[in-house]
Amino acid sequence: MPRTAMIHHRSPRPAARPRPAALLGAALILGCAGALPARAHPHVWITTRAEIHYAPDGRVTAVRHAWTFDPSYSAFAVQGLGEGAPAPEALAALARDNTENLADQGYFTRLKLDGRKQDFGPPASPAMTYADGRLTLHFTLPLKEPGRGAAVLEVFDPTVFVDFTLAEGQAATLVGAPATCKPEVQRSKAAPAQAMSESFFAALTAASSYGAQFANRIVVSCS
Repeated sequence: MPRTAMIHHRSPRPAARPRPAALLGAALILGCAGALPARAHPHVWITTRAEIHYAPDGRVTAVRHAWTFDPSYSAFAVQGLGEGAPAPEALAALARDNTENLADQGYFTRLKLDGRKQDFGPPASPAMTYADGRLTLHFTLPLKEPGRGAAVLEVFDPTVFVDFTLAEGQAATLVGAPATCKPEVQRSKAAPAQAMSESFFAALTAASSYGAQFANRIVVSCS
């Protein structure tokens, strides 16, 4: 079964040119079709780090993500990309395909400034690295309109197929922010109810609110 891109929710668009071992758009399709091992939700684990970028005038301009996938899924994703570490050109193509396919899920990213939800432009600077048996996807989400205010950044999957966890240590970095701005990491204490039936999770969509209760938050306030 060809793989075309990783975490793509229930209504995939047909791929014009199938690429081997692509990552984010097809994970849900593959899981439902049995290509991934049958397990309780979640099926894929991602450790995240985020940079929040600021303009010289103090407005938030972009979010730069670094998502590191669990070893099992990383091994699954690089199948067909050659022996040993994947070639740089293969990783570059993988990064481009995956960031493009994340648009339907809103990039699993929600940013609010003073309580107002922000919209993102097309992703920029996609890159993929592979080290110690793990894939890491890097990409930038520019705000359509840079804005000011207290920032709250959340990264989560509404369907809980993918579990997003903030990295230990420095999970949040401010780039170009005023000196008075400080990030605070708020980790979720809840965990998805794995006793739920598969039909319950299958009925969830990208518009569902179920996964929001497990979201970790990066909160930036400027005194």
